[in-house]
Amino acid sequence: MQNSPAGQTNMGSYFDWAKFGPAVLAEMPEATYYSSPQGLEFGRSPRQKRYFQNAYSDIYQDWAGAQGAAIRMGQEPASWEDFLQTDPWTKRYSQLPQSSRGVLGLGANPRTRFLYNF
Repeated sequence: MQNSPAGQTNMGSYFDWAKFGPAVLAEMPEATYYSSPQGLEFGRSPRQKRYFQNAYSDIYQDWAGAQGAAIRMGQEPASWEDFLQTDPWTKRYSQLPQSSRGVLGLGANPRTRFLYNF
């Protein structure tokens, strides 16, 4: 291993990340989730980003359920990365109540209050 100027070990010259990176991600589901291009694209607004950051366990459980259903039907289950490419966030996020998504129904029917000073 080579030492970098800061005295830290540099594995870049010994480890081919392009070749072994997908295998490493397959063993690290959280890293795959939080680096998913579809998930990062989904979380553009602050509320969506917060939802994306907090939804890992729910999405992982959905994937586990899909795995079990596929196995019971005699089909090959989708990998975690393939499941994330189906964009599970948009459907789940759209099923949330409007107040959780930051959508207020006041635009079409605004509340008004009249104060009359006589």
